[in-house]
Amino acid sequence: MTLMNARKLEEVLHEPQFCRVHKSFFIALDKIESIERNRIKIGDQYIPVSETYHKTFFDLVERKKLA
Repeated sequence: MTLMNARKLEEVLHEPQFCRVHKSFFIALDKIESIERNRIKIGDQYIPVSETYHKTFFDLVERKKLA
């Protein structure tokens, strides 16, 4: 939990370790267990990928796969 707003947090938690996938969610990329359509599974939780962050997230996932 933090008192920072999401914009400021996004500046601190940047690629390649973290990615914003929704207005309410940032994820640690190394914790992703699976991706099912527009949802990310981490543990027993499913996190939505919003339209706003869809392209950025999936571009990052593709770059990580190629590396």
